[in-house]
Amino acid sequence: MWKTSSRWNTAERHVQAAFQRGAEVDLSGMSHPVRASVLAELLAGPADRATAPRAALRLRSAEIVGRLDLRHAEVTAPVEISASTFTDVPDLTEARAVNLLLTDCVLPGLRARLLELRGDLALVGCAVAGPVDLCDARVGGTVTLDGSRIVNPIEATSKPIAATPEPGTAPETGTAPETGTTLEPGTALEPGTALEPGTALAAARMTVIGNLHARQGFTAGGQVWLGGANIGGNVNLDGASLRHTTGAALSADRLAVGGSLTARHGFVADGGVLLIHARIGSQLNFNNSELRATRPYALHLGGARVGSLWLTFATRPTGGIRLSGLQADSIFDNPGTWPTELELVGCTYRLLIARGPAEPRQPSPPAPVTVRQRLDWLRRSPEGYTPQPYEQLAEQYRRGGQDVEARRVLLERQRRRRATLRLPGRLLGYLVDGLVGYGYRAWLAGIWLVAFWALGTVSFVLQPSVPRNPAEAPARNAALQALDLLLPIVNLGHDNAWKPSGLTEYVAALLVVVGWVLTTAVVAGLTRTLNR
Repeated sequence: MWKTSSRWNTAERHVQAAFQRGAEVDLSGMSHPVRASVLAELLAGPADRATAPRAALRLRSAEIVGRLDLRHAEVTAPVEISASTFTDVPDLTEARAVNLLLTDCVLPGLRARLLELRGDLALVGCAVAGPVDLCDARVGGTVTLDGSRIVNPIEATSKPIAATPEPGTAPETGTAPETGTTLEPGTALEPGTALEPGTALAAARMTVIGNLHARQGFTAGGQVWLGGANIGGNVNLDGASLRHTTGAALSADRLAVGGSLTARHGFVADGGVLLIHARIGSQLNFNNSELRATRPYALHLGGARVGSLWLTFATRPTGGIRLSGLQADSIFDNPGTWPTELELVGCTYRLLIARGPAEPRQPSPPAPVTVRQRLDWLRRSPEGYTPQPYEQLAEQYRRGGQDVEARRVLLERQRRRRATLRLPGRLLGYLVDGLVGYGYRAWLAGIWLVAFWALGTVSFVLQPSVPRNPAEAPARNAALQALDLLLPIVNLGHDNAWKPSGLTEYVAALLVVVGWVLTTAVVAGLTRTLNR
């Protein structure tokens, strides 16, 4: 049974009475604040469920002074606080509770590392002037941050205060920073804090059984850190705005999402998005979003695995995109918003489809993208020539029955490779390219055969050959003699019957060599076509 202290004020007595009944109490007409220690006593104190089975804290329009200290506490009553102000950072480190629902509240921060909730966690429409620490928390329901504004006081200064970590590195773990009774934007954090400076929302290694929603105007002035988090359902960031001045606005290396991660329809990441080695079960969708970064990558998906990837941005990303090592079933992109730098080494996909940005229920028809455009897409790599992206694109064309486009891509691969060779290799490459297109334009060999046949015919007409055996020599025919020399194996009875003389001896030797080379190329090309 909860006992009323004689030191409690009128507002606190109202809170206690409503708490035992599980009713909502509105303190908008009260002049007295509510001490956080009183709420902690109610929530963490011994509860007699036989006399108050419906106990719950449902508080509205309260001023909560002091620190709400529920560290290591076992909270068995639901907590719903709305339109209230906290003067100090609530501390729920290693607490166990039913749920925590804060709506339209003002807080100087929130510390909830290793928090365990059987139900939902919600910060809806809240203004938080300090970091929110949910590292290693476990939520049995859904996490909802819709409409909230979280601004780290260091980030509010807009001054770089620390070197940006290398892509994929995560901030060290530790205790969230202590915050004073009044935390205005621009106030510096205390030294020795464990959170990365500039972090707005730290939820590394957090486990959520349901969904994570940060939609409808969610704003983070500082980094959103989800490294190693595990979300069983979907992550929805549609319409959110993230800004970080010294690094990635969203850092989520090794994030695991059972469903989709959507960041669409006005989503802005000013600082870029890092999803290195992330695992997304279904869609990773950036439709109609804006990514901006002063650092090299506006989007880093190195080593990630996704079902389908939507790169149909609203505008061209500021900064490069890295898809190296990405494994995707399908990639949708918009040629109008291709980045200036695109890394594709090791990126594998089954389908590559061009689409314009569209509403989810009214998808635009696939825009025609020529193979020339796709080759320009491949050339955007700042690392220069690598063969794998060309082979992957050719395989995608071949899988769709577009053999001509596939051969064009493979030919371009050879030409890009030629530029990396030394002078002798480049000269040989130009020769092979001009004769047979590296084997991908076998019809060129046929043209050359006709050209050399004409050369031989004219040569033998101008300087007739001498018969080796006049009694058995067939009638002189310069065209058949040149053709007999050009076609290996095939014997038309003219190359052995007539002996070239003078310069035609060199012409005959040239025809024999060219015949073997070009005929082999033609046969190889036909064989490749028949095999397909």
